[in-house]
Amino acid sequence: MSLGPASRRGLLAALVASPALAEADLSLRALVGGTLVSLGAHPAVSVLLRNVARGRQQQVYEGLRMPGPPLALVEDHWLVGWGRDGRRGLFMAFEMNQEQLVLFLLDDGKPVYLSPRSSQWPAPLAESFGEFSRGLAPS
Repeated sequence: MSLGPASRRGLLAALVASPALAEADLSLRALVGGTLVSLGAHPAVSVLLRNVARGRQQQVYEGLRMPGPPLALVEDHWLVGWGRDGRRGLFMAFEMNQEQLVLFLLDDGKPVYLSPRSSQWPAPLAESFGEFSRGLAPS
C-alpha cells in the first residue's frame, strides 16, 4: 500500500506532534506543588485564561496571587489550584488531556463562573472546590 504525498505529510505531522504533546504534558506535570501564577503563565493555559477572563482580567490576575495551597494533580489529569483572600478568590483547574480550563471567580462573596459556560461542573473537582468554598455562606 502506497501513501500519497498528503497522507505522508499528515502521518509525519502526527509523528512530530506526539513528542511535543508529551513534552507539554510533562512540563505541566512539573507545575504540581507550584503556584497558580505558574499555571496561569504556562503556554497551554495563558491564552485560554486570557480568553475566558472576559473583562475581568484584573480580578483574575489578582486571584492568581492570592494565598492558597500549592497546585495539586487530581485524577492524574487535572491541575487544580485556588487562592482566597476573605470573600475574594479564584479557583482554577486545567484538564491536561483535553486542554479544558475551569475558572471560578469569587467577587465579594458572589460567585462568577467564567469557564466553561455551557457544560456541567467536572466531578473530579468537587473535593478541591469544597476546600476553596469552605466557610462561605450562600447569599
